[in-house]
Amino acid sequence: MTFTFDASLSTDLAKVRFHIGDTTDDGHYLEDATIGYYVTNYGVNTAVIRCIQFIITQLSKPDERVGQYSISRASALAGYQSLLKTKAQELGISVSGAVAASSVTLPYRPDSYMTTGAQDGLP
Repeated sequence: MTFTFDASLSTDLAKVRFHIGDTTDDGHYLEDATIGYYVTNYGVNTAVIRCIQFIITQLSKPDERVGQYSISRASALAGYQSLLKTKAQELGISVSGAVAASSVTLPYRPDSYMTTGAQDGLP
C-alpha cells in the first residue's frame, strides 16, 4: 500500500492526485498502483475522471451505525460528485449522467428483526 505525492507535479501520478484532491497520506482514497493503472491505460485526463468515479463508488456505501457512533459519507460523496462534473468540463471529457445515490433508506428499522417494511402488512 503505497502513497506518494510530489508537490512539484512532476509526475503523472502527482498530477492526478492534485486534480482529485487526494494529496495527503493520512486518509488517502487511492493507492499509487491504482492511479498508475488508470494513467497507463487511459492517460492523465481520463485517469482523473476514472479515479473520481472510483472514489464515488467507495463513498456510495450505506451509512454505518454502531452503538453511539455513526459514519456518514453523504457530504464527501456530494463533494466528489460535484468535482466529477467540474473536472469533466475542465478536461473536456464526457461522462454519463448517472450519479450514485447519496444515501440508502431502509424500509424497516435496522435494529429489529424485520426484513420488510410495514407497508407489507407487518406491524
